[in-house]
Amino acid sequence: MPAQEQGTSLRPGREVSLPSTEVKDTFFAYILGIISSGAEMEIDNEDMRAILVEFKSTMDVPFDLISRVFQHEDPDTAERRIGLEFQRAVVIPIPFSLLFYHPGSITSTKLLSFDVRRSAWTETGSTGEPRTVFDLVLAEGSILVDIDDWLEALLSAYLEDTWIRHIVLFKWHGDWLGMLEGTGRSTGRVMRAYFDFTKNSIMFPVPDPLDRAGRFFVPG
Repeated sequence: MPAQEQGTSLRPGREVSLPSTEVKDTFFAYILGIISSGAEMEIDNEDMRAILVEFKSTMDVPFDLISRVFQHEDPDTAERRIGLEFQRAVVIPIPFSLLFYHPGSITSTKLLSFDVRRSAWTETGSTGEPRTVFDLVLAEGSILVDIDDWLEALLSAYLEDTWIRHIVLFKWHGDWLGMLEGTGRSTGRVMRAYFDFTKNSIMFPVPDPLDRAGRFFVPG
């Protein structure tokens, strides 16, 4: 395959993005579309700017620090891996708000990659078709969600600095949600947090049915 054609095939356009009615932020709409479609991709910052010409994030996403985004399928195992490479290790504000406040920061290594595992799930009480759940399992790098000390002290029963192991993407009551699952830095307990891509907000407190769903996605 000529190099130009290969580059084009690995640079899916905005047609894969989820609609703004489902995912409000342009960048996340594109990434969720890539994961949902399973498209092969290998794009750098320049490619991303060409695709997302009207990119205007409503959140503190370090767009200028992103060097590369990729998703590939292993030809031998058919397993997918998605990755994000920054220009350097980064410390960035948590991009979602809790009570109109960004509650801490995210520390990440330069390279992050995740194994993408798909499964089917039917929401309790739903009579519709099973929905696909995407479990992104950390394979390379590290991510620490560092909660501001005063908030961690105030809500210690619910919040703690956490090393992330899973990012789970799924639909809940019509909205696209993401669940972060990991290990508390101080206690070692399993921590879960949920954010709403449709509304650009952290979900807190977490409804019991949603917490049960999260425990089903990643038992522990």
